[in-house]
Amino acid sequence: MKTQRCAVCGGGIRIYHDHEVGDDVFCDECEREFRLLSLNPVRLEALEVCDDYYFEEDEY
Repeated sequence: MKTQRCAVCGGGIRIYHDHEVGDDVFCDECEREFRLLSLNPVRLEALEVCDDYYFEEDEY
C-alpha cells in the first residue's frame, strides 16, 4: 500500500496494490475523490466537486 497526500487538506489517500490506473480513490480526511492517473510515480487528478446543489420551491 502507498499513501499520497491530499492536495486539499493534507490528509492521506491510500493506494492499494490492487488499484489500477483509472480507479477512483478518496482522501481519508476530507473525502474528496481523485482519479488515479499513474502508479509509478503516483499521480492523481482531483474529480470535480459540485457544491451548488439546491432545490427551488415550486411556486403555485
